Amino acid sequence: MAEKIWKVAVVGCGSFANGQYFPNISKEADAVCVAAADVVFERAEAACRRYGIPKAYHDVYELLENCDFDIAIDAASIQAHHEINMALLSAGKHLISQKPAAPDVERLSLQIETAKKNKVNFVCAPIHPMRYDLSLARQWMAAGAIGEVYYAKCNMSHGGPEYFQYRDADPSWFFEPGAGALVDMGVHGLQIVTTLFGPAKRVGCMAKVTTPRRTVRSGAFDGLEIPADKIPDQYLITLDFGEGKMALVDSGFSEKASKAPQLEIFGTKGTISFTKPYMQNPVPEVYLDSPELGIRGWMEPMPGAKPPEKLLSQCCCLRDLIRSIETGLPPRLSPEHARHVLEIMCAIPSAAEEGRLVELHTAFERLY
Repeated sequence: MAEKIWKVAVVGCGSFANGQYFPNISKEADAVCVAAADVVFERAEAACRRYGIPKAYHDVYELLENCDFDIAIDAASIQAHHEINMALLSAGKHLISQKPAAPDVERLSLQIETAKKNKVNFVCAPIHPMRYDLSLARQWMAAGAIGEVYYAKCNMSHGGPEYFQYRDADPSWFFEPGAGALVDMGVHGLQIVTTLFGPAKRVGCMAKVTTPRRTVRSGAFDGLEIPADKIPDQYLITLDFGEGKMALVDSGFSEKASKAPQLEIFGTKGTISFTKPYMQNPVPEVYLDSPELGIRGWMEPMPGAKPPEKLLSQCCCLRDLIRSIETGLPPRLSPEHARHVLEIMCAIPSAAEEGRLVELHTAFERLY
């Protein structure tokens, strides 16, 4: 029997969809893109011409009314995710949502309930729970390789969407309420540390506006001046996981460049350091301090016996979704994990403004 070829539709045809989704749908899974939709219809038409996609649509509603497809990818702007996701899930479509999937916990919970009611599978980006290097680190931590683990430090920042990315679309929306550095970049760091340590118990934060006015540096809007003083662009987030574990997430649009490792994990007997881009599927570096064995220094881990599942692109989330549909197993990129990260992000403004730790109430199971 021939394997099923899954029919995929993409909603939102901006820079990310063109860079990560459209070119990789058929590379990552037994799937083909059958439609593209965008409220700026010219972007959908351009994607269809560029990638040989059969049909362009003006929005998610026209797509649902006229197109036969199995899976949708919501790659639209952050503020539009909830409406688009609810339309797709209510119509019984399997769904991948870009981050964050909703503006608050209540609305993401509604999406999760709708997916369950309609018996469709739902996964949420980012893709960090699928990373080979994080999986290795968790194995080493569980085995006691670096002793009792107590702290992780994650740096997830860049110079701003107007600074380094060649954009055909106006990036001004990144600096409006509902978007911003926290939900664009902070979500990555928060998902990474919760992938390592599980659900957090409390969150604290300091935040500020570092650059109240920005200038687009490339692309179709080169030279455009953007007011950027409505929401902070730099966050120092502290997380308490209980049982002696804590984490710092340094995230924002205020770091033009950095040589700091993206992630380091510290224990009583050593350090695990992530110094290479994670899409290269690297093995982390390990420092061991074991006086009883006479070892102190950086180690080179042996290659694993089981080859890693290579990450080819951010579209690997499609592989996770289809695997979940076909096997009935929970996805790695679970919406419950995304909901916990969203709760943290929603608590951060209060933590920053009031200078206190905010209690967290959601949780998720780590099944990977």
